[in-house]
Amino acid sequence: MNKGIKLATGDVVGMLNADDFFADDTVLDNIAEAFKKNNVDIVYADLDYINASGKVIRKWRSGQYTTKSLNFGWMPPHPTFYCKRNLFEKFGFYGLNYGTAADYELMLRFLYINKLSAFYIEKVIIKMKIGGKSNKNFSSRVKGLLFDLKAMRTNGISFPIITIIVKPLRKLIQYF
Repeated sequence: MNKGIKLATGDVVGMLNADDFFADDTVLDNIAEAFKKNNVDIVYADLDYINASGKVIRKWRSGQYTTKSLNFGWMPPHPTFYCKRNLFEKFGFYGLNYGTAADYELMLRFLYINKLSAFYIEKVIIKMKIGGKSNKNFSSRVKGLLFDLKAMRTNGISFPIITIIVKPLRKLIQYF
């Protein structure tokens, strides 16, 4: 991701992973419009997890961001997170020592520590296939939680032990 950002020439950067795809043909226009109309540093939206046949299994609805919400395990889905490219030069790139929580740590650094402005597009913009490295088995989930805890401690989350418990619980409502 860091290599890609360094090679990018546009003003805005986002990460679309191998099994992710845009929900419709208007997504990039929606993102560009949100940046233009709201004069913000970051734009994020909603995501649907789908199975192999395309059925929606989990609905990640981000909701409005507040600094306090980060203390309670909130984060937007990484594939919907778009930010101005110059922010990486100013505040740093993805931390390689955070493993599968590199995206979470970066969001904490940008939103919680540096209080960058963000706008929520209340729309599903990404479809993501279920599975992935961070939750393929119990061991990888535990490792992921430890990386999350490291990111929380590094970025001064008020009650990291409570947040580490609440963060995965927030995901339960996404199945209904």
